[in-house]
Amino acid sequence: MFEKMKYGKICLKNLFNQKRLFIWENMRFQSTKPLESDIQKEISAVRVTPLTDEAIKDVCPAPRTMPMILPKDPVVLSFEEVPGPRSLKYLANFRQYISDFGTQITAGVLTIGLNAGTYFHKKKPNRSLSTLFDEYGPVVRFVSPVGGDVVLINRPDHIQKVYNMEGVHPVRSALDSLEKYRSEYRSHVYGGIYAIHGPEWTRRRSVMDIPLQDAITQHVQGICESCDMFTQKIYNMRNYQDEIPKDLVDELNKWAFDCMGLIIFSKKFEMLDKELIYSQCDMSWLYHSLVKASEAIAKCESGLHLWKLMPTPAWYSLIKYCDSLDNLIGKHVLEVEQNIALSNEKGKFKDCNRFIGSMLLGEEKMNVEDIATVVMDMLLIGVNTITSALSFSLYFIAKHQRVQRLLYQEIEENITPQLLTKDISRLKESTPYVQATIKETLRLAPPIPLLTRILPKNIVLDSYNIPRGTLIMMSIQDAALKENNYDDAAKFYPERWLNKESKNNHDFGSISFGYGARKCLGQNIAEVMATLLITKVLKKYKLEYHYGDIEPTRSFIAKPNKPLKIRFIDRG
Repeated sequence: MFEKMKYGKICLKNLFNQKRLFIWENMRFQSTKPLESDIQKEISAVRVTPLTDEAIKDVCPAPRTMPMILPKDPVVLSFEEVPGPRSLKYLANFRQYISDFGTQITAGVLTIGLNAGTYFHKKKPNRSLSTLFDEYGPVVRFVSPVGGDVVLINRPDHIQKVYNMEGVHPVRSALDSLEKYRSEYRSHVYGGIYAIHGPEWTRRRSVMDIPLQDAITQHVQGICESCDMFTQKIYNMRNYQDEIPKDLVDELNKWAFDCMGLIIFSKKFEMLDKELIYSQCDMSWLYHSLVKASEAIAKCESGLHLWKLMPTPAWYSLIKYCDSLDNLIGKHVLEVEQNIALSNEKGKFKDCNRFIGSMLLGEEKMNVEDIATVVMDMLLIGVNTITSALSFSLYFIAKHQRVQRLLYQEIEENITPQLLTKDISRLKESTPYVQATIKETLRLAPPIPLLTRILPKNIVLDSYNIPRGTLIMMSIQDAALKENNYDDAAKFYPERWLNKESKNNHDFGSISFGYGARKCLGQNIAEVMATLLITKVLKKYKLEYHYGDIEPTRSFIAKPNKPLKIRFIDRG
């Protein structure tokens, strides 16, 4: 009661002061001097009454209490809630009642038939995955009635999260057709560098890494000669419009094969000089088998996968030409092994094949069969990806004359014969604009547009819980074409890799060579080969292109969807 009376007196005193101030203000505006007696009369007229609790609250309200806002717990949605095409989800509920054969057929029919609208309604087959992302968002679940489901992603931060969780020994999906050929038909224990995982992969990579990088330095002179042969063949093949009447991609494929032959076998294949294929010539038949095996693998890895159930023409072709590759490569490996045996000393090995010899003599020795498998993988992947990268590089350079002028200026100012043949380590440092052009080409048209991982534990992407063991496909091409990842993403603009703003580019916005422990083993080789060919071509020719836009296909390894009708005009 005492505290309440005390609080009431304080409030009453405040009222008296306000009343006194009010009387003073009124009298001041009336230009008359206020009398103290009048003020006292007004104050005494105020009746003092005890304040109740309600009155005290009205005069002096209590301070307002704000509720505490607790942070929300992140919501994690189940795997079943990941959006995606529904056509196969219904069949997946009944897969236990369907025979394996019927499931394979039905899955293929539904994948191609029921989702045709989703894939092709814009009449752009190469943009099929973009259509899926536009409709379902950055995380798409593709339900498979046969085997495990597939999750598609295209955001750089999601891709980065996947790579950060891949562990010490990453697992990625292999080529099913090639793996089946080796395990069932050839009875190979070793599945190749693209099929093995875990510590075995780390050991194999350590054996190949340094010798492979040394090989590019050892054979740079021979690679330059192959580039000169390519420019000369262009000169000989041109028509009256300065175009190549045949498919330019085929000639680039021969050039890439010749260069890889130098690096792997230390031999000059010189397929650029050959127009006809002879089965009696090992080099000629090796190239022919490589081309046919690549075509067969591409057919087997797309479509209905009927070869898993019954032999198909593509499967028969794969067996035939992979057998031929395996035998011819094994023959070369045996030659190197015999040369080493004849030398009787490891020191004399320097004049032999360093790359294959390092696998035969290293601490982690490999047998002839395993080495042949490694080399086959390197040829199948390396030759085709380098061909793809150079096809689009020449196309973009021919189409964008401003870029070509800057490239030619840099080449004329910085490239010397000494740099090309004896100081290869400084080649990329001396050609920053050439490197930016190559990088921009790989951003817009990566040779392998989809990268895969199978994670060892669960991962949360865009609030969806993705269980471990799920195949995650990362569409690096779609990521590179998003406007929120790059300004003018569809524009060919090499300067984006050189200006200060390039630091703002997401590190995983364009990763055509992959990332982490399973990053592409031949990145440096591919970049050096591309730099040398672009340099040689632009020194001799001005490139022009006067036809419709060319897009990369969505095949296992991207290719131009139209013939490369590039004009090679002599520089005066």
